[in-house]
Amino acid sequence: MNFDSYSLIDLFWIALPVFMLAMSKGGFPVGTVSLPILILAWPDEQQAARSAVGFLLPMLCAMDVFAMLFYRKHIQWRRLRPLLPATLGGVVVGSILFVSGESALLSVSDRVLKLCIGILGLLFVLHQATKKWILRHLENSEAPGTFKCSLYGFGAGLTSTLAHAAGPVMKMYLLPQKLPKLQFAATSAGFFWMLNLAKMIPFVALGRIHETNLMLAVRLLPIIPVGVAVGYGLVRLTRQHHYIAFIYIVLFAASFMLIVKSLGA
Repeated sequence: MNFDSYSLIDLFWIALPVFMLAMSKGGFPVGTVSLPILILAWPDEQQAARSAVGFLLPMLCAMDVFAMLFYRKHIQWRRLRPLLPATLGGVVVGSILFVSGESALLSVSDRVLKLCIGILGLLFVLHQATKKWILRHLENSEAPGTFKCSLYGFGAGLTSTLAHAAGPVMKMYLLPQKLPKLQFAATSAGFFWMLNLAKMIPFVALGRIHETNLMLAVRLLPIIPVGVAVGYGLVRLTRQHHYIAFIYIVLFAASFMLIVKSLGA
């Protein structure tokens, strides 16, 4: 699709989910429905999902840069280091699966993956709810062991490469560690900054990023720092317990959406 064929209405409905994603990068997680909205609004209906996912990665990288400017002093790098080797492995496996094309096998695998992540997310929320009274009396928890870190890292790398869908995985990893809200948002920002940079290599090599989409991304670039700043401001204004409760609600909604999308794919 040519860049000039985007109408003002097209640009609005593409800009809206981009702004919501920028707010999410700023630490206020309202980006759950962004990709579905973008896919529905994408003018090229025949390649909507693939085009939208490819279009988003450079935008996400730009958002990550602004998020890092806000949160660089609060990132808990020691909680991210154990994830990195398995995360890179997940990116490699996700890239190999994408190379396989749009075969039935890849479609089923992607559907099952989303279904599993969604079910795990729901179970996690229910499990944490039953531990509410116990967790209230616990001190901040350290990162889980090597095996669990590897599972979380691999799952994040794989789901992010296939569909930018690693948000629920990272919430499941970070929430039990009971980080203060700024450290939670900052550590998430640091992780996705590294992950999205790593994804650029296979995305470019596989031709998933097109010149037309880059031109569109440049046109929408001014809304990114505004969205990140709004998200950051909302995090600062929101009370700690309200912020954590909102994270759980978003995780529940995202997990439910993944299940619905996987069953309806």
